[in-house]
Amino acid sequence: MTHWTLILIAAAANIGLNLCLRQVGRAVETDSILRLISTVLLSPWAWASVLSAGVLLTAFVAAIRVYSLSLTYAAVTAIAMVGLTVVSVALQIETVNLARVAGLALIVAGILVSAFA
Repeated sequence: MTHWTLILIAAAANIGLNLCLRQVGRAVETDSILRLISTVLLSPWAWASVLSAGVLLTAFVAAIRVYSLSLTYAAVTAIAMVGLTVVSVALQIETVNLARVAGLALIVAGILVSAFA
């Protein structure tokens, strides 16, 4: 498996992790510490978060074995940031404006420059 495949898997898992954690945060009950723990442990979104985190960690560790840590970390983070924004806009969780599009374009440009440097 190439390092870019591993980076894309890690980024996709990062997106999944963030979306699942958002759902956990919306459903968690904070009346007491016992209620907080029980709602987290019984939430299917929490378990999906654990699975996503496992995939993210596995792909990331495999990617840094074959490629530099600095580019791998930046690529996973940037791709996940762009992907999470796209998914959030598609799910109508967030809105998009010109400043956000420009920022995401700069992130993509930075990753491309780093990758080819």
